[in-house]
Amino acid sequence: MAGDVFGIVGSLQAAVFRVERVVAEGGFGVVYRAHHEGFKAAVALKCLKIPGAFTPEQRRAFLQKFQEEGEVLFRLSTLIPSVVRPLHVGTLENASDPFVPFIALEWLDGESLESLVARRRAAGKPALDLPRVARMMGPVARALECAHRFPAPNGGRLSILHRDLKPENLFLAKAHGQETLKILDFGIGKVRSAATQIVGRVSAEQGAQLAAFTPAYGAPEQWLPKRYGQTGPWTDVWGFALCAVEALTGRVPFEGDAPAVMGACLDERERPTPLAFGVKLPDRAEAAFRKALAIDPVQRFHDVGQFWDEIEAACGVTTPRLGVEVSLSDSLPPPRDASPREDALTELDATLRNAGSERLPELTLGLGALSLAPPRAARSPVPAASPLDDLEDDGMRISVMRGGSLDQLAHAAPARSPRGPTLGLAAVGRDEARRIRRSETPSVSSVFSRLKPGLWLIAVGAAIMLADASHTALTGQPFTLGPARALWLAGPLVGLGVVKLVLSLSG
Repeated sequence: MAGDVFGIVGSLQAAVFRVERVVAEGGFGVVYRAHHEGFKAAVALKCLKIPGAFTPEQRRAFLQKFQEEGEVLFRLSTLIPSVVRPLHVGTLENASDPFVPFIALEWLDGESLESLVARRRAAGKPALDLPRVARMMGPVARALECAHRFPAPNGGRLSILHRDLKPENLFLAKAHGQETLKILDFGIGKVRSAATQIVGRVSAEQGAQLAAFTPAYGAPEQWLPKRYGQTGPWTDVWGFALCAVEALTGRVPFEGDAPAVMGACLDERERPTPLAFGVKLPDRAEAAFRKALAIDPVQRFHDVGQFWDEIEAACGVTTPRLGVEVSLSDSLPPPRDASPREDALTELDATLRNAGSERLPELTLGLGALSLAPPRAARSPVPAASPLDDLEDDGMRISVMRGGSLDQLAHAAPARSPRGPTLGLAAVGRDEARRIRRSETPSVSSVFSRLKPGLWLIAVGAAIMLADASHTALTGQPFTLGPARALWLAGPLVGLGVVKLVLSLSG
């Protein structure tokens, strides 16, 4: 069991929370069980490990953002029963560290979806069947559907994203003989982003951005935002689909260290659908998983609700939609190119503005409305200002160097598990980045584009050689260009083209 790193077991926090014991510890926080002296009920205290020494001004700035996140979570949980409810936000008193923010949450008895799948596998039981998965995960699907089209105070709509859906964050709560799947850690990653940003995570001169997510469940746009665009509801579609695949197959869809997981995630030849693991589903359900797990976000369902409609139709299960006044269209507007806007460092997200299409504000960390454009096509270039800004509990820290032809990623230490403790990563050199990029499966068009300059030089040189041979055969004289023989130009052109080809293939 994890240790009491903050030394608060037995203490009274915020005048009402009597801390009883440590429940779990992660890379960014420690969860305690406490007793609410006023409500006479158990609560969970999630205490954050804040990196660096904050000045008083930085502490106030962080607490304000943390409280805003708690407000967003409370609004969500009020209208969406599947979201765990917050009870209080504050800082620990008399803790071993001088500044430890915490959030008090409703206590849940039960187990995570991850634990359920692992327990059944260890007991030799078969994985869950499609109807049971559809019934169990249906309320969460409708909760995400609502969060992606959440009513705003001004009468508009907000898109509230999770960005780190995984079986560990789906909790099967048991109360009064009933089981209900609930969503944990909505937005906690953005809190970590706030902490690292306030202390000055990377100098702007380096042009780098830090990010984190759980490798086994990261969507392509989280791995390579410059290629696949910004995150959005389609990112939650990916994570939710992988959770369902794990429940249906009893296996983690992607395993290995960071580069191996990224290579498998971007492999167009094999998608991690249930059929890939030997689980036969109705054709309609299998097709829905293939679409939900498309590499290009444009090819995916743009909303979890659309994806789950197909799953339920395939197995004859129906989950009632939430009774929240939310207008859901059949699909988002057609994708269009978006223009970048770099926010100040005090903002937590860089945004991409979409001109002329429906605009859904993205609400993360309670900072208000940020423009959220539909995903761009994978073939469209994504400006360097595209955000890769998801930092989450127990996630993976990665560094993305803005300067190469692709995001350059490498792991500094081997992963201990697909979703395990934080993986330390660092910026890498050109040779190492090339090695990692080979794990990607390039398209035919991208390969031809790289080889085109060398092939063009070789073709020109070969044409000159052919012209010289024909001219010599017909006239008995070599073909010349002024005082120089054309063949003298053809040889260097062919040689230069070969060099270009070699460099293109090796790069």
